[in-house]
Amino acid sequence: NIITTLNYLKFDKELEIILAKSKNLNNKDGKEVVSNMIKVADLTRKGFMLGDISTVMSPRTVMHWAENTSIFKDKGYAFRVTFLNKCDDVEKNTIAEYYQRCFGEDLPESLIINQK
Repeated sequence: NIITTLNYLKFDKELEIILAKSKNLNNKDGKEVVSNMIKVADLTRKGFMLGDISTVMSPRTVMHWAENTSIFKDKGYAFRVTFLNKCDDVEKNTIAEYYQRCFGEDLPESLIINQK
């Protein structure tokens, strides 16, 4: 038997691939947005490994998020329709917090907003 581990892409490689697929984001501002998207994905991956959440964001999901951001012109809305809406309701606050940490913006699913 052979056992192997398949890890996620390195940050720079994932950034390169997503920018190649989302050419309209391949500029200074777009690179910053995509970098933060990958940081959110990394937080979901770490949260999954720690057992905090049950849904993980793949590089393909980040790519779809970038595409949807271009379509909807709203990265928060694109995040919700691409990933967050697929997550368990109990975990949405945690995932919205990941988004807030990386982008400095609250989502409607954020516990902070829900308490106001």
